[in-house]
Amino acid sequence: MKLYLNKASPYARLVMVVAAEKRLSKRIGLVWTDPWASEPALLEVTPFAKVPVLIAEDGKPIVESSCICDYLDGVGAGPALLPKTEKARLKVLRKYGLGRGLIDAAFGVVIEKRYHAGEAQPVLLTRWSAAVERAIAALEHNETLSPGETEAPDMGDLAIAVALSYMDLRLPAVAWREAAPGLAAWFERMASRPSMTSTAPQ
Repeated sequence: MKLYLNKASPYARLVMVVAAEKRLSKRIGLVWTDPWASEPALLEVTPFAKVPVLIAEDGKPIVESSCICDYLDGVGAGPALLPKTEKARLKVLRKYGLGRGLIDAAFGVVIEKRYHAGEAQPVLLTRWSAAVERAIAALEHNETLSPGETEAPDMGDLAIAVALSYMDLRLPAVAWREAAPGLAAWFERMASRPSMTSTAPQ
């Protein structure tokens, strides 16, 4: 398999974390690319000029990180990160939605600051920033985050951890730990997992 990615993308980072948790890292070659440059090699595998893109075991591309994560969860080793049974799956999907939503909102803030800084009415920047704050508050009061002392993380936990790590990287001015001390303690446990430390942007 082959993964197109760049170092700062939280979407690509999530795929790499999932690959590590599913013991697939050694089976995936990494192709570093700049999606903003619309490089020809990237456009050959996706019409969107976005990362990540995974060339699956059948030699064909999968685009969008959620689809890639689902595929890797199925072909990798160990327990499913996204369970099949209805009750367990619903619990994880709720967390996964919060994690993915926080990634989207934080990424939106970063892009708006980069490309629309100084505009008189930064409507989207204000909207995304408010969404980040609400998401942190919701996660602080979420009682389903794993792992505990004996639990392994699921897909939702991994998405949330990647989102918070991305905020530390790109939005350090957002003092989310002060507003969510319980979430901060949970994140410290998650951040020490091999799948997180081995994929941290350099």
